[in-house]
Amino acid sequence: MNGLMVFLEEKVQPIGVKIGGQRHLLAVRDGLVLSMPLIIVGSLFLVLSSLPIPGYQEFIGSIFGEEWTSTMGFVVNSTFGVMALISSFGIANSLVKSYSIDGNTAGIISLCSLLLVTPLTKDNGIDMTYMGSKGLFVSLLIGLIVGEIYRRMVQAEIVIKLPDSVPPAVSKSFVALIPAAVCLTFFWVLRLVIASVGLGNLHEVIGKVVGVPLSYVGGGFIGGLVAVLVTGIFWSVGILGWDLVQSVLNPLWLQMLDENRLAFQAGKEIPHILNTTFFNVFVWMGGSGSIIGLAILLMFFSKSKQNKELGKLGFPPNVFNISEPIMFGFPVVMNPLILIPFTITPIVIYIISYSAMVTGIVAKTAGILVPWTMPPIIGGYLATGGHISGAILQLVCLIVSIVIYYPFFRMIDNQYYQDELQG
Repeated sequence: MNGLMVFLEEKVQPIGVKIGGQRHLLAVRDGLVLSMPLIIVGSLFLVLSSLPIPGYQEFIGSIFGEEWTSTMGFVVNSTFGVMALISSFGIANSLVKSYSIDGNTAGIISLCSLLLVTPLTKDNGIDMTYMGSKGLFVSLLIGLIVGEIYRRMVQAEIVIKLPDSVPPAVSKSFVALIPAAVCLTFFWVLRLVIASVGLGNLHEVIGKVVGVPLSYVGGGFIGGLVAVLVTGIFWSVGILGWDLVQSVLNPLWLQMLDENRLAFQAGKEIPHILNTTFFNVFVWMGGSGSIIGLAILLMFFSKSKQNKELGKLGFPPNVFNISEPIMFGFPVVMNPLILIPFTITPIVIYIISYSAMVTGIVAKTAGILVPWTMPPIIGGYLATGGHISGAILQLVCLIVSIVIYYPFFRMIDNQYYQDELQG
């Protein structure tokens, strides 16, 4: 065990630190987070419009009219439907800000560039199909390219400078002129080239080049299993492993989440098991390591005074998936004994949850982005579009977490207890 910890500290930790601080991955993560509040609100309206309670539809229809479901869809479509647009702004903005440069202008240029490469409808309107999850990969790419072009030109002073007497707002707009012209010209030419060689548009090209291979990596059982395993390995040395995984795979999982949402709204079979909600609600109950089982044990089964106090402090926030008090108070990080269940538990829960959904025992997630702070049981019910099977699955996973953590918790707790008696 000591040899393993030395290996993790000497070999894995430096890699994780380097990846975790990589500014482009951080920009992608922060840019995607920018749209999360809107998607959560849209998810709330989606739940309210589709609750599977007998008589609910008729009752609400009698109050708000027969078209109330479609009118609530306005909110759903205007939140989920602009995911790529917001992310494009957020990614470029975050990347440029990481160089200590004002990123708002870069965000606006990125947003305009996304619109530039997006095909028009027959009546010359913007095709909103590509403003949602379907355009995420392109928005990610454009955000990073625009951010790099903008910051390099600003740092190289390839900009128009006005006298200091000019108001700052006006001066900033002129600074952006040359970078904006370069970026928009680049994407305009790119659009023309792609169309001229018969490849359709940039969205279709990126979907084939990036989206299809990535869907095989992160969209299937093995890909999800690797993501869970990698998260545990990085957390073992104190690195937020899930943040690293999400920065790479979250664009794909958000797209899958939205495809589930569209199928759920249309009354069709839900296509995907893996998505952002699947992991947040079922795999990471209590946070990374599916640590809610340990939180319950600390709260209700500790003999050690130290663990009892930690349970009182750590259990309430852990119900809302906030794990830091227990993660660093127990501690979990750099603790060889507790790292065993910390790594094993989410893998077992992932396998159980995936198997339950692929066999149809439990309903798949309905495209609803349940807030990551949603308590267990409630979260499973909402995530599956109001199916009790989702709540039951969370209850099963909670019990599994307790069972796996128990022997390791008991060994540590007994040791603490003996030390307290002797001290």
